[in-house]
This record gives sequence, C-alpha cells and structure tokens, in this order.
Amino acid sequence: MSATWQQPLALAVVALAAAWLILRAWRKRRAATGGCGSGGEGGCGCSALKKTLRTGSSAR
Repeated sequence: MSATWQQPLALAVVALAAAWLILRAWRKRRAATGGCGSGGEGGCGCSALKKTLRTGSSAR
C-alpha cells in the first residue's frame, strides 16, 4: 500500500491544530484586556486587594 497520502494529511492535521491553538491564545489575550492587569480595573476590586496586601505586610 502506498503511503504518499499520509504525509500531506499529517501536515494538514498539524497545521489545523496549530491554527486552532494560535487563535485560541489570541482570543484569550484579547479578552484579558480590561482586567486587573490593565490600566482599568474592570470591576474586579484590584485596588482593594492591593490595599489589603499593603496593610497586611506593613502590620508585621
């Protein structure tokens, strides 16, 4: 049986998997903008957490 069809099929599968992973990571990165790590707080209460951590560490 000839194996000439297997290499292009394997390359296509790898290319599709790589594209899916890259798109998924790109979407996650875009969705992360506006969270705690960005300039805006996004309603997650980051300043309250930072304040709590600052007061807790200075109390020791």
